[in-house]
Amino acid sequence: MKETILIDTSEVIKLLNFSLESLRKYKRLGLIRACTKIWDKDLFDKDDILIRKKIIEACKKNSVGFDGIVKYIKAYEMNKNIPFEFNNFKGVKTLLIIEDDESVCEFLKKYLTRSFYANELLIFYATDGKSGIKLAREIPQDLIVLDMVLGVGMDGMAVYKELKNDPRTNQSKFIFISGNFEFKSKKGIFFKKPINMKEFVDKIKELTELKQN
Repeated sequence: MKETILIDTSEVIKLLNFSLESLRKYKRLGLIRACTKIWDKDLFDKDDILIRKKIIEACKKNSVGFDGIVKYIKAYEMNKNIPFEFNNFKGVKTLLIIEDDESVCEFLKKYLTRSFYANELLIFYATDGKSGIKLAREIPQDLIVLDMVLGVGMDGMAVYKELKNDPRTNQSKFIFISGNFEFKSKKGIFFKKPINMKEFVDKIKELTELKQN
C-alpha cells in the first residue's frame, strides 16, 4: 500500500504558489481539502495536492477561468481514477448519464470511454433523478443522457424541467432515452432502447464536437 505523505498549510502554499488568502478561498469552496487534523492543525495529502495543482495549472495554461477550475476539480473528486493528463485540455467535455438501471449506466460509460480519446470525455452517472440533478449542479455538464422512465421518485420529464429552469444547468444539451415510449423535443435527441450504439456515439460526437478514438 502506498504511504500517504502529510503536509501542513505552509507546504501547501509553497506547492501551489498560493497566497494564504487564495488557499482560504479554495478551502472555503471545498476545492482544497485537509485529509486529517492533528492538534487543531490541518494536514493534507501531498499526492492529492499535487493533482489539484496539476489541474489548476492546466486550466490557467489553457485560459480556463475559475469556473472551469471548479468544474475539473469537482470532476476529479467525483471520479479519482480519471488520469488528468490534460494533453488535449481544451477538448475535454463532461457527460452525465441519468438512468435508474446501474448496469446500463456502467455499460454506456465503458462503451463511451473506449469510443473517445483519453481525457476528452469525462463520464459520470446517477441512478435516480434527484442525484442526477445534484451532480449536474456540482459539475456543469456539456451533455446529459436522460432516461425518461426512472424508478421511484422523479421521472425524466420532471428532471428535464428542473435542469432547464436552473441557470447552472440550462445550457446543457440533452439526449433522451427510453424503452417504453418516444419523446420528442426541439432541444434534445431521442434514442429508443435497445440503443443503436453506432448512431448514439455519432450523435454524442456531433453534440460535443469531439472526435472518436
